[in-house]
Amino acid sequence: MKKRYVLLLFLVSLSFNCIAQNDNESLNSNPSIALLGTFHFAGSSDMAGIKAEDISSTKRQKEILELVDAIAVYKPTKVILEYPYGKTKLDSLYQLYLKGEHTLTINERQQVGFRLAKQLGHEHIFTADVKMDLPFNELTEYLGKEGKMDQMQTMMEDVMKFMSEMQEVYDSKHLKEFYMYMNSDEFDSLNKNLYLEYINKMGSANNPVGSEVAATWWHRNFKIMRNIDAIAEKGDRIFLLFGQGHTAIFKDFYKTRRDYKYEEITSYLKN
Repeated sequence: MKKRYVLLLFLVSLSFNCIAQNDNESLNSNPSIALLGTFHFAGSSDMAGIKAEDISSTKRQKEILELVDAIAVYKPTKVILEYPYGKTKLDSLYQLYLKGEHTLTINERQQVGFRLAKQLGHEHIFTADVKMDLPFNELTEYLGKEGKMDQMQTMMEDVMKFMSEMQEVYDSKHLKEFYMYMNSDEFDSLNKNLYLEYINKMGSANNPVGSEVAATWWHRNFKIMRNIDAIAEKGDRIFLLFGQGHTAIFKDFYKTRRDYKYEEITSYLKN
């Protein structure tokens, strides 16, 4: 009997040591990151956007809750939203929301981000955006002066076809299905290729203004990545909610980095 008691104590001790070791390994591991590219629920100044007048409807609100439930399975430790880095206004609104003193606006940061963070018991939300003006005015001036506005017209015709298809998917699908479509490799390529196949070719050797537009867009995203890195800590599970034009590029950054574990968020949206 005494031998069995000693053996039992040994096994319990071994079990606790293993648990403690696993917890320490988790805390000291590289952070993981999952990226959800989104459209802007309340509209934006982008070249084109989704018409989502139904986002406050009972049907869409139910779908948002189901989307949040699916993302929560990833178990983020920090939620990072598209709002200027270092600004506290959004987190202040989140604090009021936690107290029941703020009604969510029709904005993806609050509709998805605030709800997710609250459901997970987070005390704060985080922000990482950097504002930079792309030199589009210089680009259109150049194209007009050189009689090359047909290049912009051709690109916009493709953009409108692209947006028409996107609108059809939004109108006919559950939000989880729409986000899976919007975060697919194909959709990411279409977004990036507006810069790579169209804009970067606009200009001349003496005035590579299209390249300046494309380079500024990538430059902005490198700065945002720096802010994300400043927020992330060992053992964190980062969830990033940004416009899809950003996440299409962030995927290229984080999929190959050795100091992060990249997690594909769409795998959580399938159930």
